[in-house]
Amino acid sequence: MLDCVLISSDEGFRHVVLGILQQPANQARLALDLQVLAEGLNRESVARVLQARPRVVFLDLGQNPSGVGGVRILTQEAPDLALVVGGPALSAEGLLAVMRAGASEYLPRPFSKEEALEAFQRVSRRARAAASDQPAALGKVTTVFSAKGGTGVTTVATNLAVALRILTEKEVVLLDLAPAMGTASVAMGVHPRYTYLDVIQNFHRIDEELFRSFLEVEESGVRVLASPISPAGMDVPSGEELQGLLDLCRRHFDYVVVDGGSLLSSHLGPLMHQSDERVLVVTSELPALRNVKQALDLYGRTNGKAPSPHLVLNQYKDGVGLASKDVEDGLGHRISLILEKDDLKVLQSINVGRPEVHGRSSPFARKVMELGRTLAGPQAVAASPKGLLGRLLRSLKSGPESGKEAR
Repeated sequence: MLDCVLISSDEGFRHVVLGILQQPANQARLALDLQVLAEGLNRESVARVLQARPRVVFLDLGQNPSGVGGVRILTQEAPDLALVVGGPALSAEGLLAVMRAGASEYLPRPFSKEEALEAFQRVSRRARAAASDQPAALGKVTTVFSAKGGTGVTTVATNLAVALRILTEKEVVLLDLAPAMGTASVAMGVHPRYTYLDVIQNFHRIDEELFRSFLEVEESGVRVLASPISPAGMDVPSGEELQGLLDLCRRHFDYVVVDGGSLLSSHLGPLMHQSDERVLVVTSELPALRNVKQALDLYGRTNGKAPSPHLVLNQYKDGVGLASKDVEDGLGHRISLILEKDDLKVLQSINVGRPEVHGRSSPFARKVMELGRTLAGPQAVAASPKGLLGRLLRSLKSGPESGKEAR
């Protein structure tokens, strides 16, 4: 049974909620009935709510949105509570304030019993899922980073995310953690309405449905969580917030590709520790290799889960800069993949917001697909039907509306 609490002195609100809780099919029980409004909550009544140990609380703001303080108090005291809040019709700003305070669902007056029932069913599904003790399969985090700016980290990360989606037909999310005005969303051809800051601000009430509403969908089906448009050093997630972001992504996606930026990123150390795979993007200029050496010293040793980084030599051209053998000898580290310089195709793909790997025919695209196979492993690469029919089926599967694959 799902224990619930009702907090309202309004007869209409109470009648609707009690009718819902009395339906045997809902498997709910009224654990506590407080006949006050949200603004009337005091320390004693909050203590009674906590003592009842409910999973769902129906909370009435009455006709005055000032009761949002009651929502905030309950959320602070019991972050796992699912709050179904009723109240007056609000502006977009007012509704956002209530949701940020901790409401899981909001029912503006006048609302029907059907609307209230749908809201209850949504929160009860989330509450029961959260209470389940069955371990969920966790996704694999791959962080792409560099020793300096301008090496093509975003290009590699965006193309790798699409490659993993194409190869495995599994769920993939691209998380842009570049330290200043990340451009992953531009390279993916999406227009983000939200950033990871919106997700962080809603940690207290987020579930899969809400989380996915913050993500944009690229044509292959890769989801994108953008970085804020702000100067370097601002809006950087704390270590705890970063852990929360990655945990959230792992729970709902099979592959998490992170655009980690460069060594200048303050979050890079904690991020490396929590990554299953690390891809270090380098170029063959001599000044850059000093920084690469530092990066290998800092992040080149195993973190208990991953081997040393996959070294990707990007923008490479024979006869220009150091030879690949000289790069390996100088770093004392094997190059995993060489991406040859192809300014025209790659730049064009960036400008149109469509990762080059979609074409699959250019040398760059084939090499990134090769990296994707290495990271996914042969057992995870989906068997692909061949020929015209196979290509048609793959294009349908990879569309943005495709559902989550079974794990």
